[in-house]
Formats: sequence, C-alpha cells, structure tokens
Amino acid sequence: MLLIADSGSTKTDWILLSDKNIKATFQTEGINPYFKSTEDIIQELYPEFLSYFEPKKIKKAFFYGAGCSSKTKKEIVINALKKIIPNAEISVNHDMLAAARASLGNKPGIACILGTGSNSCLYDGSKITNSLFSLGYMFGDEGSGAHIGKTYIYNHLKKKAPKIIIEKFNNEYNLTDEDILTNIYQKPNPNKFLASFSLFVKKYIDDPFMNNLVENCFEKFVKEQIFKHPDYKKQTVCCVGSIAYHFEKQLLKIFNKHKIIPGEIIKSPMENLIKYHNKKTK
Repeated sequence: MLLIADSGSTKTDWILLSDKNIKATFQTEGINPYFKSTEDIIQELYPEFLSYFEPKKIKKAFFYGAGCSSKTKKEIVINALKKIIPNAEISVNHDMLAAARASLGNKPGIACILGTGSNSCLYDGSKITNSLFSLGYMFGDEGSGAHIGKTYIYNHLKKKAPKIIIEKFNNEYNLTDEDILTNIYQKPNPNKFLASFSLFVKKYIDDPFMNNLVENCFEKFVKEQIFKHPDYKKQTVCCVGSIAYHFEKQLLKIFNKHKIIPGEIIKSPMENLIKYHNKKTK
C-alpha cells in the first residue's frame, strides 16, 4: 500500500492507495518540523493511522511538507514516520515539490504555494532548479493567508480599516485588542491564528478596502517571489493553495498587470499528486 501526504502548517491531507485505487482519505493537523518535534508527530499521527489502516502494511510513503527543505528538518519527519510505518520506504520532500508536480507535472514553469504560508520555485519538469529561502510568516510569506490576516489585523488595531469593517470584525470574533496580541505573542501557531482572518477578508472582499488589501499583498508576493526567478516573464506560473483559489480574481489581476503568464490555479495538490504517482508506478 502507498501513502501520500500533503502537509501545510494548518492541515495535512492523506491518501491511502492500494493497486492505484483510493482506500482511504483523511486529514490531520499540519506537520511543520519548525513547530513540531519527532515525538509530537508520533503522538499525533499514530492513533490517527490506526483508525484507517494497519501501519505495518504500508510499503511506500511520500510526504510533502511545509518546512521540509533542509536535511535536519526532513529527518524530524522521517524519524517519526519510521516509528509509525516501520516497513515503508519513506520519501520526505518540501511542499514546493508537491506544488510543482501537481500543477506542472512534467512541464517546466514556476510553481507557487499560496496557503497559510507562501513560496515559489522554478521547475524544469523533473526537479526544482531555483528555490527561495522562506522567511516564514514574520519576515516573509508574502500573499499568504498569514500575510493577508496580519495585514488586516495591523489595520484593525491601528484603526485604519473602515469603521464598519472594524465593527463587523468585533461582532463576529468578540476579541479584544489584548486577546489578539496574546494569541500572536504568547500562544502556539500564531501563523495559523493570523491566517484564520483571511476568511474574514474573503467574506467582505467586495469592500474596496479589503479588495485593495488583498491586491497589495499579492503585489508583494509577485515582487518578492516571482520576480526572483530568471526569465519569469517567459514561464508559466501555476499556484496551489486555498488563498490562490479563493482570491483568484485579485491574483490574476496582479499577474496581468505584470504580464505574468498564468497557469493552473488549484486549491489542493492531492488529486494531481495521485495521478503523478500512479503514472510513476506503471
């Protein structure tokens, strides 16, 4: 049996395949080795796995995850999976490779992730040939859910957002300014907390302030990430993730402004990853 995982900071999508057929699909918490240890991952995943399959029957596992770019971070995940699925041949790669394989397949281009976090890479149809070092939600992740949420929260706390929008936020979330800052500076996963407010921005996207906020975030994404790749204007640029999917109109407007060639925009890479790995096992 083959297990495929696509993991961001918020959630992990899992697919179990047997003879190229889907046997189970399930979701767990996001597994980012910058935020979780090997023991954390084991404690979270083992009981979940037992609910769906016998771990010892897994023969191969492909894990694509946010934060899995360096050898050290990959080993955190590999060591956890080795304990849980001991008989499996395990491959752990960065989620950028999942985005590239899912959106471009065997074609060259630029693949982007726009979800809780953001990133991009240049892909030659087989491997990543140029990648950017992610600075995370505090210094980077331009255009991501965390960036959009952080930008709204800044304007909210500074009272720069329209009064009617601030009132709607207060009614819907019942959070004081102190509550917001406590969640950001004192509680776990502030990136997920900030990204959650992208849903509020989406809800009121027809308000000019919200629309401009999102477009400005995508403007920064293009300048800080896509512009960094050689010959970017000659490349097809594909995007994977909930933010790209739900704010497609605003994203394509910025692409058009900079004469960027848009490719596929997909919410989740999993369906295409299944096709990719099934082809590889022919």
